[in-house]
Amino acid sequence: MTDMPHADQVRNHARWRPGWHAGRTSYAWVLPLAEQPGLRKLVNDYQYALRDLPGFDLVPLEWMHILVQEVGFTDEIDESRIQSLLDATRPRLTEVLPLTLAFHHAVVLPESLALPAEPQSSVLELRSAVREATAEVLGEDAVPAEPEDIDKHVSLAHSTTDGPAIFAIATLSATQVESATAKIPALSLVKLNRDHSSTEWETIAEVPLGG
Repeated sequence: MTDMPHADQVRNHARWRPGWHAGRTSYAWVLPLAEQPGLRKLVNDYQYALRDLPGFDLVPLEWMHILVQEVGFTDEIDESRIQSLLDATRPRLTEVLPLTLAFHHAVVLPESLALPAEPQSSVLELRSAVREATAEVLGEDAVPAEPEDIDKHVSLAHSTTDGPAIFAIATLSATQVESATAKIPALSLVKLNRDHSSTEWETIAEVPLGG
């Protein structure tokens, strides 16, 4: 495990990515992490230390997750395709073992404070499997790209300002925490919205890992 370097500067978290607006929802594959007790304690310890740090919105524990892959906006994908997507994804995920992810020290990213998931290769393998299934059902050109800095981390807080990261780095570095492990048996297909400061969703289906 190697510690990731902190960003020197933070910028306001861009909640509205291209195509997003209030009320719009997207299908996405996520690893929900709210039910992981060790990770909840780790996040809680960091968030307690961050409670008085200006310039950051804390992510509620109930919405902790790793975004694996966005599929597409719900107003652009016919609901009848969702069953085909699930049917294409299930056999691929039987070959991906249930995940055991470790979380150690939080890092300052350009738009957030986050906990990297280790090994990151496990998340990338999972992402590759669902991208293949999505391309099979919707076509290669329809698979959304993902910003590389958000899909292998659990966000603790989103930046609400632009400026130096020195105070955030100091706060994270001074916080005593214990590493946590999360055992994740399934991947969730959700209907995701960004109407509030943190990503929220409703679950459509869960697909088990490793059959």
